[in-house]
Amino acid sequence: MRGARQDGGFTLIEIMAAVAILGTGLLVLLDSHYAALRLFNDTREAVLMQGFLERTLGQAEVEVMMNKLEGSGDFGKRYPDYSFSFTAQPLQEEDETPLFLVLVTVKGPADTRSMEMLVYNLGM
Repeated sequence: MRGARQDGGFTLIEIMAAVAILGTGLLVLLDSHYAALRLFNDTREAVLMQGFLERTLGQAEVEVMMNKLEGSGDFGKRYPDYSFSFTAQPLQEEDETPLFLVLVTVKGPADTRSMEMLVYNLGM
């Protein structure tokens, strides 16, 4: 009975197959994790830009009410790569209608967004 030896261990082929399966599973998990991080970062950037755009729209409306037809600025030390600008054009100059078309632009490190709005200025 010399040839009927049973050692109860794994063969090299079985270990290599298990490592290959484990490696493939880890690669899939890491890729999913990286995709989730990218999605989170993109969503955070989009929400930040939308918030800055809405804030700038409100500020531009107030500035036009105070008869200031253009302006620009930034969002402070916390967001040094972001800036904004706005310009206001009267819609009908001959009637002197106090209605202005305001264009607001917010620039970020990777994106630029613009929006238009109408402002009715009774103070003119």
